[in-house]
Amino acid sequence: MKRKIAGIAALVLAVSPLAGQPRHSFAIITDSESFRHCGKEIEHYRESIIRDGLDAFIAPGDWNTPEQVRDSLRHWYRTRQLEGTVFIGDIPIPMIQKAQHLTSAFKMDEERFPRREASVPSDRFYDDFDLEFRFVGRDTAQADLFYYDLSPFSPQSISCDIYSARIKPSSIHQDRYAELAAYLRKLVRIKAQENLLDEISSHTGDGSFSNSLIAWKDETITLAEQFPDASNGKKEPKFFLYAMHPDIKDLLLEEIRRPDLDLILFHEHGLTDQQYVTGLPVAIGADACFELGRYHARSYVRNMLRFGHTLEEAYRSLQERYPDLRPEWYTDALDPAMVQKDSLLDSRTVIGLGEIQKTAPNVKMAIFDACYNGDFREEDWIANRYIMAGGDCIVTIGNSVNVLQDKSSSDLMGMLSAGYRIGQWMQLTNLLESHIFGDPTFHFKSSYSEEKPDFYNEDCSYWLDLLQKKENCYTGSLALHQLFRLDYEGLSSLLLETYRTSPYYMERLQCLHLLAHYNDGNYRSLLKEAADDPYEFIRRKALYFMGKDGSPELTEDLAEAYLRDFNSKRICFNIGFAAGHFPEGSFHEALKKAVAESPMVSDKAAFLESVETYCTNPLSMAVSTARILNDPETSTSRKDLYLMGMRNNPYPFLAERLIGIVLDEAEDTDFRTDAAHVLGWFVRSYNRTDIIRQLGLTLEQAEDLPEALKEEIMKTIRCLETYCR
Repeated sequence: MKRKIAGIAALVLAVSPLAGQPRHSFAIITDSESFRHCGKEIEHYRESIIRDGLDAFIAPGDWNTPEQVRDSLRHWYRTRQLEGTVFIGDIPIPMIQKAQHLTSAFKMDEERFPRREASVPSDRFYDDFDLEFRFVGRDTAQADLFYYDLSPFSPQSISCDIYSARIKPSSIHQDRYAELAAYLRKLVRIKAQENLLDEISSHTGDGSFSNSLIAWKDETITLAEQFPDASNGKKEPKFFLYAMHPDIKDLLLEEIRRPDLDLILFHEHGLTDQQYVTGLPVAIGADACFELGRYHARSYVRNMLRFGHTLEEAYRSLQERYPDLRPEWYTDALDPAMVQKDSLLDSRTVIGLGEIQKTAPNVKMAIFDACYNGDFREEDWIANRYIMAGGDCIVTIGNSVNVLQDKSSSDLMGMLSAGYRIGQWMQLTNLLESHIFGDPTFHFKSSYSEEKPDFYNEDCSYWLDLLQKKENCYTGSLALHQLFRLDYEGLSSLLLETYRTSPYYMERLQCLHLLAHYNDGNYRSLLKEAADDPYEFIRRKALYFMGKDGSPELTEDLAEAYLRDFNSKRICFNIGFAAGHFPEGSFHEALKKAVAESPMVSDKAAFLESVETYCTNPLSMAVSTARILNDPETSTSRKDLYLMGMRNNPYPFLAERLIGIVLDEAEDTDFRTDAAHVLGWFVRSYNRTDIIRQLGLTLEQAEDLPEALKEEIMKTIRCLETYCR
């Protein structure tokens, strides 16, 4: 392996001499075949990056393992001030396990499900050099997949040293090397145009934000804050909602075809090969409503059959639910003509790979919040097809696995309007599953006359000065993030002060995100104030995080928030979630008291009854989990099922019970190890320092701890310490 890496290094030097190199460099890593077929286009791409101020160099070769790539990147980071990299063609794909706490939502059981499905394709293996991994094996069916476990000795948070992206052609639509060459040619052409980011569109699909218009409306403000040229009175972003038009799909296909469109954001659900842009098309007129009703009835029957029921059972179930429904509405559910008709109706709800290829999107950049739209272990995927389809789209952001619907997807996005590279923005906001496809060095022309802040400055006084002088949304947010990265000593109090004084939605959101890592009381103060923030997303997440914190002092604030915001669907949902994280009955007692004292509620009994809609399931789940874990008659396997469910619902009041399981030598070792693992999800819990202390004493004092349990305890302590600055 050393001889092969040395040969690659020699080729790199031959392609790009070190003499007179700029401050930072950029590595174009490509496989030998891609370089053989598209060497001229790759060289022109390199030249375009050099013109933009980076020392770009090409590293072609037979990259056989991820370690080979990572070792080279580390070497260039030390010797050439490497800023970022792009992987062109067939570069090994790391598949990560035992790191689900670094994702926004992915929780697939790594023991029960196939390794390929239960792993996260992630290039954090390449761009975060501090993370440590253990090699598990290579996929026997797909040779470019390499499996790794995140080591318990590794940092348990992401902090990327460089940025990365992938440019990977597909052979589905044409010769893959012809597709790659065409992409690189258009990339060079468009990079020379210096586009101003002044044309933006955003689409919200069915089910996103629970279809809450109160949640949806605030994006008009956040985009205006971050993109001044697109929100200046003469130009305004375009906002699409799935229910705005009987057939929103065709409107969106026309929108992404616009040659002047710079950026589109998709807030929706999805799969590797589909964007779910809407629910069923809106029915207009009596005949259309009638046909749509029949469609629903037929779909109900087919779904029952998919879940193993007989046709007679499906008919009976439908009749019991809708006694007045006439049988002729659904007895033709399996008729081939009806199946085809309904299939065509279904197709109006999604945009697929073939339609993207045919449309050839011209929007320069697209961001996908959806699950699996960025799953680059497959031959083709949504985020890739946008850039490869032949239009002018050159960069996309997508997720390789499922993603949290409430993920904050626009943090620091104002950097794009200031002319920062796409990669520099994503370097600060990456999750395990988030990835760039296309050119990460691409940037828009700056909207501002002043020079943008030095991204690589490591002087805290520099960023403090910028924070004080800020004249726009992005500068303050970036300064706070860089002070956090530099571990500025007074940042906790500064974040609370900035939250209280900032006029910007996105800067206050940055304060909420960053202050969560401090355990000095300021975060809880911010949560209380943020529960009444003008920005719905801040209110929503503050209430959600109150549950994650679980401090008894927060129940009154949670109850008061419900009284203020009971007409907001997402707010109420998150209050219901949070209520289950406090000891049984405590939230209801606080709510009864608040309702009794409120002059705004006339029918107090009816109001309290309405709360059950949002609180019944979360509360019953919490009660059931506590009961099962404390029941000596319940089997260990059943207890473990409820235990692992606490990764999504880490109830702070059950932390002591989990610690007891870890310490109990009479318990099954795997069960104890799972309990230690689940405690690693209590990162926001008010008692997390107590968990660290007790687990730390266990490591010091317990003799002959099983190795797997010992390592899980170490890993959990590292996870919790990330939130204990």
